[in-house]
Amino acid sequence: MTWFVESPWPSVMLGIGLEAILAIFLVRSGRAVVIAAMVGVLALTAGLVVLERIIVTQTEQVENTLDEIAGALESNDANAVLALFSSHSLRRAEVQSAMSRVRIGEAKIGGDLEIRLNQLTSPPSANAYFTGRVQVKRTRETIPYEHVVRKFKVTLRQEGNRYRVFDYEDADPRGTGSPTRSTAPGR
Repeated sequence: MTWFVESPWPSVMLGIGLEAILAIFLVRSGRAVVIAAMVGVLALTAGLVVLERIIVTQTEQVENTLDEIAGALESNDANAVLALFSSHSLRRAEVQSAMSRVRIGEAKIGGDLEIRLNQLTSPPSANAYFTGRVQVKRTRETIPYEHVVRKFKVTLRQEGNRYRVFDYEDADPRGTGSPTRSTAPGR
């Protein structure tokens, strides 16, 4: 049933379907009580849409963290990016060093985002798989912006009430070249 709180579309489509059925019944029967049922279905649909907006699922928390990282990258705000990394991440120094050498014009998460939650770990964790596109310019070079496209696997851990990046791997989406290795212990 999580699909009702992941997206408003199931509630909207169910509401439209029920309203259509009730409209047909109203036309055929002409009974005023059907109008009351239609108002009830409309109110229930609106309530479900509001509920979907209020409830933030763990999958949405992971998406929000990734979106915040993309926004912080576009703002070239290294502190904001690092704030979204776990304090236990071995990649923090690498990220800080890389951000000091580049200017980022654009950072986008592709439409192929797939999130797999793992409640069996302590703390709970998630792996996010997606294609990322970054427009980057090295600060010490005169080369114009370079467009970089990479396939990412980002490992996040829940810390407090939010997910933070613990580790990541990236590779060429065409399958050429070697992926950047993970530095997580035990890997």
